[in-house]
Amino acid sequence: MTAQRYTASAHTWRHTQRVLIVDDDPNGREGLTAFFRDRQWDVLEAASGREALDTMEHHGVDAVFLEVAAQGVDGPEILRALRRHVRNLPIVIMGTLMTPELRRVWRSRGAMDCLVKPVEPRILSALLIAWVPSSGFADS
Repeated sequence: MTAQRYTASAHTWRHTQRVLIVDDDPNGREGLTAFFRDRQWDVLEAASGREALDTMEHHGVDAVFLEVAAQGVDGPEILRALRRHVRNLPIVIMGTLMTPELRRVWRSRGAMDCLVKPVEPRILSALLIAWVPSSGFADS
């Protein structure tokens, strides 16, 4: 059972977990969206960094998945802006190239983790169990 959460930016109570997926590739967003919706999560999508920040101004989220190579996304700047908005928000960086050095850099900038695309469902489940305890993913 998911805990009831107060979303400060939206000033409303909600009962479901919510994720923001930031990727300029509709196919990339579609796969992640299907994964989360199949598990009863509310999904918000953004095709650019500006759209992601606008979305965060109006909706509270429990996690963000950010494609760093997305058009209109300055990865480090968007990560800083999201961190300013919600300090402890789980933000996962995604990219087709993710070396150990890049992982260290992204984590030092505030990312909770870094994933290579395409992202495997079992990896997503494990991350969310660890970061969002009331996610309901333990049964997935």
